[in-house]
Amino acid sequence: MDENAQVAIEAVRGYAAALERIRSCLFDAYPDVDGVADLMMAVRHTRTLPREGKSRTGIEYSVHGAGCRMTDEQGQVVDVDLVDDVEAFDAWRIGRFLDELSDAHPSVEELRTACSYLSTLGELREVRVGSWYALLDR
Repeated sequence: MDENAQVAIEAVRGYAAALERIRSCLFDAYPDVDGVADLMMAVRHTRTLPREGKSRTGIEYSVHGAGCRMTDEQGQVVDVDLVDDVEAFDAWRIGRFLDELSDAHPSVEELRTACSYLSTLGELREVRVGSWYALLDR
């Protein structure tokens, strides 16, 4: 495996770890909300939460078209869409995450390849072949 591939794999792992941490922190603040689908329901249908807000745990969120962007207190941003009712991300979102905090800039294709590779290792779930991925428990 070449150095670029290894950098891309570590970048994807970093995004996945940040997503798990930030999403857990956000939903710890809302015991009646069990994920992005519930959050979108609370925003759009029951109107019990605003479209944009900040949790008591310090996570800012913004519900958008098909998903949610979440930002921690240090400014790390993760973004997921609901794809086939699964909280999923793509290589483009990982690239945006890296743009904000890292000098590592694998291409979208390198990130997509890394996601596919990590799904074969059982570290990610491939929601749609070659394009959308998810954490294992989502």
